[in-house]
Amino acid sequence: MTLADKFHAKFIYNRRLDTLCELIQTFIKKHGCTEILDVGAGDGKLDKMIMSVTPCEITGVDVLIRENTFIPIEQYDGKHIDKEDGSIDAVMAVDVLHHTDNPAKLFKELCRVSDKYIIIKDHTVHGPISYLKLRLMDYVGNKRFNVRLPYNYLTSTEWNQLFAENDLDVISYNSDLHLYKGLCHLLFDSNLQFIVLLKKRSKTWS
Repeated sequence: MTLADKFHAKFIYNRRLDTLCELIQTFIKKHGCTEILDVGAGDGKLDKMIMSVTPCEITGVDVLIRENTFIPIEQYDGKHIDKEDGSIDAVMAVDVLHHTDNPAKLFKELCRVSDKYIIIKDHTVHGPISYLKLRLMDYVGNKRFNVRLPYNYLTSTEWNQLFAENDLDVISYNSDLHLYKGLCHLLFDSNLQFIVLLKKRSKTWS
């Protein structure tokens, strides 16, 4: 493990998981979601944490299956999810869409399999400096796991267009997550990160 990896694990990874667990479990409890699909689940540690404090069942899919995972995770091709339309209470994707070649296409697939809710945690790019910051974050956090890094970050306008094109209402939006402390918060947290809870208006998908 490199020095950067050790720094990431000690000062970033655990606090990030604790914060995301609190935010997501609040969504799940408030809206009565009992079955959740985590797309791009990674090692599944976040899912296990959520299930330990919330009465729900979370299953995961990912393009890469790690040697050790905290929950059972099925492999998928990164494009099509082997679930029927509207078959899952809520679908979530945590820092996943920017790793795909076509974020809009996978987002539509998340909407297809969701019955009501979609939870997205991702990044917003605001210009060249923020783009470089996001690339650095992605490289340090994911390169050692052989995660694809196409760096496909969307602007806030592009995110809003994506929500509108898929007939979704924004139920809750938070861009002040405080995933990190101190200098890391100032450099990598403020307005670069967001989590949103979306609700489907229609169950008709083509």
